[in-house]
Amino acid sequence: MNKKIYLIYGLERHLIDSKIEEIINSFFDNEEKNIVKYDLLEQNVDDAIEDLMTVSLFENKKIIICENSMFLTSNNTDQDLKQLTKLFDNSIDNIIIFKLYEEKLDDRKKIVKEFKNKANLIFFPKLKRYELKKYIEDSFIKDKYSIDKQNVDLIIDMVGENLDLIVSEIEKLKMCNFDEREISFEDIDNLCFKKTNENIFDLVDSVISRDVERSLGLYEDLLINNEDPVKMIALIATQFRLGYQTKIMLKDGYSELEISKHLEVHPYRVKLANEIRTDESILLFYLKKLADLDLKIKTGEVDKNIAFEMFLMEI
Repeated sequence: MNKKIYLIYGLERHLIDSKIEEIINSFFDNEEKNIVKYDLLEQNVDDAIEDLMTVSLFENKKIIICENSMFLTSNNTDQDLKQLTKLFDNSIDNIIIFKLYEEKLDDRKKIVKEFKNKANLIFFPKLKRYELKKYIEDSFIKDKYSIDKQNVDLIIDMVGENLDLIVSEIEKLKMCNFDEREISFEDIDNLCFKKTNENIFDLVDSVISRDVERSLGLYEDLLINNEDPVKMIALIATQFRLGYQTKIMLKDGYSELEISKHLEVHPYRVKLANEIRTDESILLFYLKKLADLDLKIKTGEVDKNIAFEMFLMEI
């Protein structure tokens, strides 16, 4: 393995960039950091390799970062990779990092096999919810802030599962609570950017009230923000399910706080679910329709965009 050649790729941009920063900091001591970036959508990889191998009298160390390394995916590129192939077996003093914000490499390509066999491969897949929760908790603990698990959940519910946005909101919460060192529900509710889920709650309300025009308008807004209809269906179904469970448990004599603890969700979400102005039979009806719709989309029976729009038009 050539320890000076890295391929860092995946869907979590923040983690990719943080890893590259870590490599940079460990490579350079107290000297000036000499970092050169190449965009391989516009520049040739041979130029980056030539720069890597060039010895300067005035520079001891160098890191080359090759961004948009799309030649490793199924996309066609015009890159000549002969020099890169030779590089794997050469001894080099400097570091070259190939960076790619993509989930999949094209394993059919010889160059991909070379990377897998001879380079440092670091992959950052999309974080699952439990991993996001741990990331948020660790981030606050590292800087000696306290936050309870329900408020960690609330950050994700409010901001969405985009790590880049979550990191931005974490920094905002830290800055605004620098003295207190405690993150409360009020802080999150007042400070955090309410992205997709705020519109989802509005969409839930419009579906229940059978406001077709408003539902379609909110749906279009979510599409503009590149939200997937399948994700919208899952989020709406989650809120309907919580509404159904909340109403049943309230009838059984549970308080909102007891429901929150029993279902392991934030009290704020239970409060929103309780505010859905319809009975449990209607919620159950919509849950069944959404489950049927989800199945048809995933089995390829219907197009997800058309099917969800038709669902909204038929409410």
